[in-house]
Amino acid sequence: MSSPVSYEFEDEISLADLFELLRKYAPLVLLTAAFAAALAYVVSAREPKVYRATAKVIVSFEGAGRAASDVVIEPPPLDLSTYREVARSPEVLEQALGRPLDPKALAEALDRYRIDTMEGRRSGVLLLRVEAEAPDQAAAAANRWAEALLAWERERALGTIQRQKKALRAQLAALEGELANLDPTSERYLSLSLLKAQIQQKYDQLEVLEAGTQPRLHLLEPARPPAGSVRPRPLLNATLAAALTGFLTLFLALLKEAVSPYLRDPEEAARLSGLPVLAEFPRLPPRPGVELPHETALFLKTGLKPALMADDPSIVLVTSTVEGEGKTSVALALARTLAQEGKPTLLVDADLRVPALQERLRLPQGPGLLQALSTLEDTARQIAPNLYAITCSAPPHDAAEILGQYFKGWVRFLAESRAYRYVVIDSAPLLPVVDTLALAPHATALLLVASEGKTSKKNLTTAVGILQNIGVRPTGLVMNRVRNPSTVFVGGYGYGYGNGKRKRRIRA
Repeated sequence: MSSPVSYEFEDEISLADLFELLRKYAPLVLLTAAFAAALAYVVSAREPKVYRATAKVIVSFEGAGRAASDVVIEPPPLDLSTYREVARSPEVLEQALGRPLDPKALAEALDRYRIDTMEGRRSGVLLLRVEAEAPDQAAAAANRWAEALLAWERERALGTIQRQKKALRAQLAALEGELANLDPTSERYLSLSLLKAQIQQKYDQLEVLEAGTQPRLHLLEPARPPAGSVRPRPLLNATLAAALTGFLTLFLALLKEAVSPYLRDPEEAARLSGLPVLAEFPRLPPRPGVELPHETALFLKTGLKPALMADDPSIVLVTSTVEGEGKTSVALALARTLAQEGKPTLLVDADLRVPALQERLRLPQGPGLLQALSTLEDTARQIAPNLYAITCSAPPHDAAEILGQYFKGWVRFLAESRAYRYVVIDSAPLLPVVDTLALAPHATALLLVASEGKTSKKNLTTAVGILQNIGVRPTGLVMNRVRNPSTVFVGGYGYGYGNGKRKRRIRA
């Protein structure tokens, strides 16, 4: 085989491939996002409404502490985090709810009773938020919670004074009982009366101090019934569900593309195989009778021309890794294009196990390749100007043996007859059977057809390795079913010079 023209492919930083993938998966992403949004909206709309009310309590960090003898008037200030823990303590919550709480009830209450804080330099604010099934219930619960917290703070601020007052009241009561049994003129009576007066004076001082003591917590704003519910929010939930589902679907789709075992684009095929891509046939609708674009076949013929100069006839072998990758369509399109040069071209169906050309060309039964190989007769039938075909109608049971025994002599017969300038052979796939290995050493050029999204990366590298093991290097790759080919076809004509996705540089 003659030395082929070498192409170098360079990837460019472009968003074209990303946009193409987005376009490919857009219907799936939109469908899943719409379904998730509808489901989230319906489920959210059926949930019971929850209302939230907020009571605001101000905390003073700077107080006017007072002292009288050994009596502490105000306790030291607490920070907001401490008040936060106190507000969520079982003691305060039980007082707010008016009942004792077991661990389960306490956990449920903590889920509905929540507190936020805003801190300043001299004061802070506790936001006591309560959720309930009705607006009035939420407001009443938040206000009871605030009252319970304020009561705890009053107890903390006045507890020492109140305990001392209680002790002094007990002492006064005991003195009055003892004085009632004494002689008012006795020394004992006078001594106890003086002690009672001192205790009473101390008690009066405590009452004055109690009246002047101010707790550090004050109700800034009571809770009011909210105008609307905080949950559920069907529109928000539907939007979030649609966005999350769409993103997840797109991520999984891109991940699938990234880890796919199949060829994603011509650049990947060229990189893995080390072969130039001579043509990129676009993805076509699966309709009977649809043929590959003639303009792309012209690109393929142009890329092959340097390899077809040496031999006469020039034999082009078209194969693939496995079946179903479009090798028959490529062989037919190439043969038609070569025939348009005005030189006789022969199209041969050498896929003896699964012949397809006779049905594709709608030819009647007649002598085929088996007879041509065994008798060295020209059994071709003309199907178009300058285009002839040899088909196979009855697959033999020993295809590999027949090709290995007769093909070389038949090639010599074609060369001696000089009846055809070009011979395009549609051969069997490389990996399932060994038939093509008997033909490849006698070909002027060998084209390996790969299908985007269908041809396995492993199969491609394996096929190239098999050919190299027998001393055959494929002339190039032909990519089929390409989503975004380098040549754009509009109305049957080829326009443009590619989509900017790749650069080609031809080297001798």
